[in-house]
Amino acid sequence: MSRQAALTPGQATPTKRTDLERPSPPAAEGRPVAGEAAQVRQILTIKLRYVFGVLWLCAAVIVLLSLLQDVLIFAVPEAGLSDRIYRLDLDTESSLPTWFATSLMMFCALSLLFVAVQVNREKRRQAIPWFLLAIIFCALSLDEIAMIHEWLSAVLSARIDNSGLFYFAWTLPALVICLAGLLCFVPFILSFKGFDRGLLIGSAVVFLSGAIGMEMLGGAQAEVAGIETLHYRAFATIEESLEYAGVLLFLLFIFRQLRASHNKTTICFE
Repeated sequence: MSRQAALTPGQATPTKRTDLERPSPPAAEGRPVAGEAAQVRQILTIKLRYVFGVLWLCAAVIVLLSLLQDVLIFAVPEAGLSDRIYRLDLDTESSLPTWFATSLMMFCALSLLFVAVQVNREKRRQAIPWFLLAIIFCALSLDEIAMIHEWLSAVLSARIDNSGLFYFAWTLPALVICLAGLLCFVPFILSFKGFDRGLLIGSAVVFLSGAIGMEMLGGAQAEVAGIETLHYRAFATIEESLEYAGVLLFLLFIFRQLRASHNKTTICFE
Protein backbone atom coordinates (compact mmCIF):
# COMPACT_ATOMS: atom_id res chain seq x y z
CA MET A 1 0.00 0.00 0.00
CA SER A 2 1.30 3.40 -0.95
CA ARG A 3 1.95 6.08 1.63
CA GLN A 4 -0.67 8.33 0.10
CA ALA A 5 -3.30 5.59 0.25
CA ALA A 6 -2.68 5.04 3.95
CA LEU A 7 -3.84 8.52 4.82
CA THR A 8 -7.24 8.87 6.36
CA PRO A 9 -9.91 10.69 4.41
CA GLY A 10 -9.74 14.45 4.77
CA GLN A 11 -6.10 14.48 5.86
CA ALA A 12 -3.90 16.87 3.87
CA THR A 13 -1.24 15.30 1.80
CA PRO A 14 2.23 16.32 3.12
CA THR A 15 4.20 18.35 0.69
CA LYS A 16 7.94 18.09 0.20
CA ARG A 17 9.87 20.91 1.91
CA THR A 18 12.00 22.78 -0.56
CA ASP A 19 15.53 24.03 0.05
CA LEU A 20 14.22 27.58 0.29
CA GLU A 21 11.95 26.63 3.18
CA ARG A 22 14.63 24.79 5.18
CA PRO A 23 15.98 26.81 8.18
CA SER A 24 19.45 28.18 7.66
CA PRO A 25 22.15 26.95 10.05
CA PRO A 26 22.90 29.32 12.96
CA ALA A 27 25.79 31.68 12.44
CA ALA A 28 28.96 30.72 14.29
CA GLU A 29 29.43 32.77 17.44
CA GLY A 30 32.36 35.10 17.45
CA ARG A 31 32.65 35.07 13.65
CA PRO A 32 34.00 38.50 12.58
CA VAL A 33 31.66 40.56 10.50
CA ALA A 34 32.74 42.16 7.29
CA GLY A 35 35.17 44.96 7.97
CA GLU A 36 36.41 43.70 11.34
CA ALA A 37 38.74 41.22 9.69
CA ALA A 38 40.30 44.05 7.77
CA GLN A 39 41.11 46.13 10.83
CA VAL A 40 44.64 47.48 10.87
CA ARG A 41 46.55 47.59 14.17
CA GLN A 42 47.43 51.14 15.10
CA ILE A 43 51.06 51.82 16.00
CA LEU A 44 52.04 54.60 18.40
CA THR A 45 55.37 56.08 17.34
CA ILE A 46 57.35 58.01 19.96
CA LYS A 47 59.80 60.51 18.53
CA LEU A 48 62.65 60.60 21.01
CA ARG A 49 63.95 63.92 19.73
CA TYR A 50 60.74 65.71 20.72
CA VAL A 51 60.32 63.86 24.03
CA PHE A 52 63.83 64.65 25.24
CA GLY A 53 63.60 68.18 23.90
CA VAL A 54 60.58 68.79 26.15
CA LEU A 55 62.21 67.10 29.16
CA TRP A 56 65.44 69.10 28.82
CA LEU A 57 63.41 72.29 28.44
CA CYS A 58 61.39 71.53 31.59
CA ALA A 59 64.57 70.82 33.56
CA ALA A 60 66.17 74.06 32.34
CA VAL A 61 63.11 76.16 33.24
CA ILE A 62 62.90 74.62 36.74
CA VAL A 63 66.60 75.29 37.41
CA LEU A 64 66.43 78.86 36.06
CA LEU A 65 63.37 79.74 38.17
CA SER A 66 65.12 78.64 41.35
CA LEU A 67 68.37 80.31 40.32
CA LEU A 68 66.56 83.56 39.55
CA GLN A 69 65.16 83.66 43.08
CA ASP A 70 68.62 83.18 44.60
CA VAL A 71 70.15 85.91 42.45
CA LEU A 72 67.38 88.37 43.36
CA ILE A 73 67.62 87.57 47.08
CA PHE A 74 71.41 87.54 47.53
CA ALA A 75 72.94 89.48 44.63
CA VAL A 76 70.20 92.07 44.04
CA PRO A 77 68.74 92.85 47.49
CA GLU A 78 67.35 96.15 46.21
CA ALA A 79 64.83 94.11 44.20
CA GLY A 80 62.92 93.67 47.46
CA LEU A 81 62.50 89.87 47.23
CA SER A 82 63.22 88.74 50.79
CA ASP A 83 61.24 85.47 50.83
CA ARG A 84 61.62 82.90 48.09
CA ILE A 85 58.78 80.89 46.61
CA TYR A 86 59.58 77.52 48.15
CA ARG A 87 57.37 75.62 45.71
CA LEU A 88 59.91 76.60 43.04
CA ASP A 89 63.00 76.04 45.17
CA LEU A 90 65.49 73.33 44.15
CA ASP A 91 66.57 72.72 47.74
CA THR A 92 63.04 72.23 49.12
CA GLU A 93 61.56 68.74 49.18
CA SER A 94 57.85 69.62 48.80
CA SER A 95 58.26 71.53 45.57
CA LEU A 96 57.91 71.42 41.80
CA PRO A 97 61.60 70.47 41.29
CA THR A 98 61.21 67.50 43.65
CA TRP A 99 58.06 66.34 41.84
CA PHE A 100 59.87 66.57 38.49
CA ALA A 101 62.85 64.59 39.79
CA THR A 102 60.55 61.95 41.33
CA SER A 103 58.63 61.60 38.07
CA LEU A 104 61.82 61.24 36.02
CA MET A 105 63.17 58.51 38.29
CA MET A 106 59.89 56.59 38.33
CA PHE A 107 59.72 56.85 34.55
CA CYS A 108 63.24 55.40 34.42
CA ALA A 109 62.19 52.59 36.76
CA LEU A 110 59.20 51.65 34.58
CA SER A 111 61.28 51.83 31.39
CA LEU A 112 63.97 49.63 32.96
CA LEU A 113 61.32 47.12 34.01
CA PHE A 114 60.01 47.06 30.43
CA VAL A 115 63.50 46.33 29.10
CA ALA A 116 64.07 43.69 31.79
CA VAL A 117 60.90 41.81 30.84
CA GLN A 118 61.90 41.92 27.19
CA VAL A 119 65.43 40.65 27.86
CA ASN A 120 64.12 38.00 30.26
CA ARG A 121 62.24 36.30 27.42
CA GLU A 122 65.48 35.57 25.61
CA LYS A 123 68.26 35.38 28.20
CA ARG A 124 67.22 35.32 31.83
CA ARG A 125 70.64 35.90 33.38
CA GLN A 126 71.19 39.03 31.30
CA ALA A 127 67.90 40.44 32.62
CA ILE A 128 69.09 40.50 36.25
CA PRO A 129 70.99 43.84 36.02
CA TRP A 130 67.97 45.45 34.36
CA PHE A 131 65.67 44.28 37.15
CA LEU A 132 68.16 45.54 39.77
CA LEU A 133 68.38 48.94 38.10
CA ALA A 134 64.58 49.15 38.01
CA ILE A 135 64.48 48.50 41.77
CA ILE A 136 67.23 51.07 42.40
CA PHE A 137 65.45 53.83 40.50
CA CYS A 138 62.16 52.99 42.17
CA ALA A 139 63.94 53.40 45.52
CA LEU A 140 65.49 56.71 44.39
CA SER A 141 62.06 57.97 43.38
CA LEU A 142 60.68 57.02 46.79
CA ASP A 143 63.62 58.70 48.52
CA GLU A 144 63.01 61.97 46.68
CA ILE A 145 59.44 62.25 47.88
CA ALA A 146 59.75 60.59 51.30
CA MET A 147 63.05 62.29 52.31
CA ILE A 148 64.61 59.04 53.49
CA HIS A 149 68.19 60.30 53.16
CA GLU A 150 67.38 63.30 55.38
CA TRP A 151 66.07 60.93 58.05
CA LEU A 152 69.17 58.75 57.69
CA SER A 153 71.40 61.81 57.98
CA ALA A 154 69.70 62.85 61.24
CA VAL A 155 70.12 59.35 62.68
CA LEU A 156 73.81 59.12 61.73
CA SER A 157 74.59 62.65 62.93
CA ALA A 158 73.75 61.58 66.47
CA ARG A 159 76.21 58.68 66.30
CA ILE A 160 79.22 59.81 64.24
CA ASP A 161 81.39 62.89 63.91
CA ASN A 162 79.80 64.51 60.88
CA SER A 163 81.99 67.40 59.89
CA GLY A 164 83.64 68.74 56.77
CA LEU A 165 82.67 66.91 53.58
CA PHE A 166 80.49 64.52 55.58
CA TYR A 167 78.53 67.23 57.37
CA PHE A 168 75.46 65.72 55.73
CA ALA A 169 76.09 62.32 57.28
CA TRP A 170 74.08 60.25 54.79
CA THR A 171 76.72 60.89 52.11
CA LEU A 172 79.21 58.56 53.84
CA PRO A 173 77.23 55.30 53.52
CA ALA A 174 75.87 56.45 50.17
CA LEU A 175 79.40 56.88 48.82
CA VAL A 176 80.42 53.39 49.97
CA ILE A 177 77.28 51.80 48.52
CA CYS A 178 77.67 53.59 45.18
CA LEU A 179 81.30 52.55 44.77
CA ALA A 180 80.45 48.93 45.60
CA GLY A 181 77.48 49.03 43.24
CA LEU A 182 79.55 50.39 40.38
CA LEU A 183 82.05 47.54 40.82
CA CYS A 184 79.22 45.00 40.68
CA PHE A 185 77.88 46.54 37.47
CA VAL A 186 81.24 46.58 35.63
CA PRO A 187 80.40 43.44 33.56
CA PHE A 188 77.06 44.98 32.65
CA ILE A 189 78.71 48.24 31.59
CA LEU A 190 81.34 46.43 29.52
CA SER A 191 78.64 44.49 27.67
CA PHE A 192 77.84 47.67 25.72
CA LYS A 193 80.01 49.34 23.14
CA GLY A 194 80.58 52.73 21.64
CA PHE A 195 78.11 55.49 22.28
CA ASP A 196 75.86 53.36 24.50
CA ARG A 197 78.71 52.55 26.88
CA GLY A 198 79.67 56.22 26.95
CA LEU A 199 76.08 57.22 27.75
CA LEU A 200 75.88 54.67 30.55
CA ILE A 201 79.17 55.71 32.17
CA GLY A 202 78.57 59.40 31.58
CA SER A 203 75.09 59.36 33.10
CA ALA A 204 76.40 57.62 36.24
CA VAL A 205 79.31 60.05 36.61
CA VAL A 206 77.13 63.12 36.09
CA PHE A 207 74.39 61.94 38.45
CA LEU A 208 76.71 60.84 41.26
CA SER A 209 78.79 64.02 40.91
CA GLY A 210 75.67 65.99 41.74
CA ALA A 211 73.89 63.69 44.19
CA ILE A 212 76.98 62.94 46.32
CA GLY A 213 79.87 65.15 45.16
CA MET A 214 78.03 68.49 45.24
CA GLU A 215 76.15 67.41 48.37
CA MET A 216 79.46 66.87 50.16
CA LEU A 217 80.81 70.26 49.05
CA GLY A 218 77.54 71.92 50.00
CA GLY A 219 77.68 70.25 53.41
CA ALA A 220 81.15 71.63 54.08
CA GLN A 221 79.90 75.09 53.14
CA ALA A 222 76.78 74.71 55.28
CA GLU A 223 78.87 73.80 58.32
CA VAL A 224 80.88 77.00 57.99
CA ALA A 225 78.26 79.58 57.01
CA GLY A 226 74.86 77.88 57.05
CA ILE A 227 72.52 77.16 54.16
CA GLU A 228 71.21 80.71 53.64
CA THR A 229 74.24 81.93 51.69
CA LEU A 230 74.82 82.44 48.00
CA HIS A 231 77.72 79.95 48.00
CA TYR A 232 75.62 77.14 49.47
CA ARG A 233 72.73 77.95 47.13
CA ALA A 234 75.14 77.70 44.19
CA PHE A 235 76.21 74.23 45.31
CA ALA A 236 72.56 73.17 45.70
CA THR A 237 71.68 74.47 42.23
CA ILE A 238 74.61 72.67 40.60
CA GLU A 239 73.73 69.51 42.51
CA GLU A 240 70.15 69.36 41.29
CA SER A 241 71.15 70.35 37.75
CA LEU A 242 73.64 67.48 37.54
CA GLU A 243 71.05 65.07 38.92
CA TYR A 244 68.55 66.11 36.22
CA ALA A 245 71.20 65.82 33.52
CA GLY A 246 72.36 62.40 34.73
CA VAL A 247 68.83 60.96 34.82
CA LEU A 248 67.99 62.34 31.37
CA LEU A 249 71.19 60.89 29.88
CA PHE A 250 70.39 57.53 31.43
CA LEU A 251 66.83 57.69 30.10
CA LEU A 252 68.26 58.31 26.63
CA PHE A 253 70.41 55.20 27.07
CA ILE A 254 67.33 53.15 28.01
CA PHE A 255 65.34 54.29 25.01
CA ARG A 256 68.24 53.57 22.70
CA GLN A 257 68.13 49.97 23.94
CA LEU A 258 64.40 49.80 23.25
CA ARG A 259 64.90 51.17 19.75
CA ALA A 260 67.80 48.77 19.08
CA SER A 261 65.52 45.82 19.84
CA HIS A 262 63.46 46.77 16.76
CA ASN A 263 60.39 47.25 18.95
CA LYS A 264 59.76 43.53 19.32
CA THR A 265 57.61 43.97 22.42
CA THR A 266 54.02 45.13 22.20
CA ILE A 267 51.91 46.32 25.12
CA CYS A 268 48.32 45.04 24.93
CA PHE A 269 45.49 46.05 27.25
CA GLU A 270 42.80 43.38 27.79
